[in-house]
Amino acid sequence: MRVTTLDSFAGRSIEDTLGVVRGTVMWTRGLKKFSRGGIRAVEYMTTSDVAEGLNQARMDAEAAMQRQAKSMGADAIIGLKFEMIEMGGGMFQASVTGTAVRTEANEKAAPVFGKRLDMNLPVAANDSAMILPFRPLRAVGA
Repeated sequence: MRVTTLDSFAGRSIEDTLGVVRGTVMWTRGLKKFSRGGIRAVEYMTTSDVAEGLNQARMDAEAAMQRQAKSMGADAIIGLKFEMIEMGGGMFQASVTGTAVRTEANEKAAPVFGKRLDMNLPVAANDSAMILPFRPLRAVGA
């Protein structure tokens, strides 16, 4: 399934918008609990362990969102937004939302990046690759 933060795909057109899809996962730093309730111990973690856990939570939330989109008959998700919220006490919520769509291959849809459509376009003469609509000022008397 194609997933993007953009509102379209290069070379594909959106045939049908199916609705909003979301995936949410809760993640916590390893709390060990008694079987009768109460916290027994907190595992200490390095920052790389926490980062790995949060990345896994994001991937799990995205997978849940994709399952929901597939059940709606979508083949793509556009407008992906990701949010991570700290709930307190070492608990985090990873939430992913997007719009489920059905797409179709289309040669006249959005152009593929990197291809030049018109070879007669003016070429930028500065480092910013931007064509200025005016001439740069020159120092007078220099």
